[in-house]
Amino acid sequence: MKLKLTSILALGIGLAAFSSCDTEVEKLEIQKLKTYDEQYYANIRAYKQSNHEMSFAYYEAWSPIEGVEGSKDPASWGERIMGLPDSIDIVNLWMGIPTPETHPVAYSDMKYVQEKLGTRFVMHADASHYRHVFTVDGVEYDMGGSPNPSDEVMAAYAKWIVNQVLEPGLDGVDVDYEGWNGNDMYRLTVELAKYFGPQGSIPNKLLIIDYFNSVPPKDCIPYCDYFVQQAYSNQVGFLTQPAGFPPEKMIYCETFGVFYLDGGRLLDYARWEPEVGRKGGCGVFFLGRNYYSSSGIPYNEFRQSIQIMNPSIKE
Repeated sequence: MKLKLTSILALGIGLAAFSSCDTEVEKLEIQKLKTYDEQYYANIRAYKQSNHEMSFAYYEAWSPIEGVEGSKDPASWGERIMGLPDSIDIVNLWMGIPTPETHPVAYSDMKYVQEKLGTRFVMHADASHYRHVFTVDGVEYDMGGSPNPSDEVMAAYAKWIVNQVLEPGLDGVDVDYEGWNGNDMYRLTVELAKYFGPQGSIPNKLLIIDYFNSVPPKDCIPYCDYFVQQAYSNQVGFLTQPAGFPPEKMIYCETFGVFYLDGGRLLDYARWEPEVGRKGGCGVFFLGRNYYSSSGIPYNEFRQSIQIMNPSIKE
């Protein structure tokens, strides 16, 4: 009887142990991220404050696809702002603006990358049509759908943009100039320049204009930090210096993922320089597509373009 009870007790203990082990699932760490000391982050921030050719990107993967509401908590680093290359200078927040309420994961990532790496994030503002309806200081404004809005409406639109930038702590605005007439683009630029850009009351906030077909009016040059020339396909002979525009204010963009996965002519853009001086930099439309580079290295071609423009110092 004593032997039988001992065996039963041992069996019970064994089953209990087996049951306990079976319910405790060990969490596997699939990808261990690199860690760096504070000197590394200080060096990155110092580099981004230096006089160098800028890396610029429209980045969309942080947000749900267009038309889908709610926030996003991605499992892939290809959909995280934290997963962007450390050395990227300026990110155009294509698809909206993350806030603590609307996109908590993206907002937390953005603030960390701003503070630790010195990356700058700009609002994507729209100058492609005149159907904007917006509210400033409790007053609703409507552009009316036609060119040449009143001075009051244009000033209000500029202030609405400024508020959109300042409330979540962005680093400036990139106005998408694809549809307005040149005079209205100039009028908006002058209003925005009261706040942002080299002549603004908050000069550390960037004022950028991007364009595709029509070059912005030359009168905008003194008010802007950069002009971004876009591309939507692999365009031969695309690299041109617009007459009268300072080369150091020009950023040339290539597109990713439409016709190829390897960045197309981005590396040519990185190597190209104007006849006199240097370009402002180069970049890409929809950087998220390059995360899945044909090389197998995330953002491989984009990283290479940064190294071509600003080679790291070999010690």
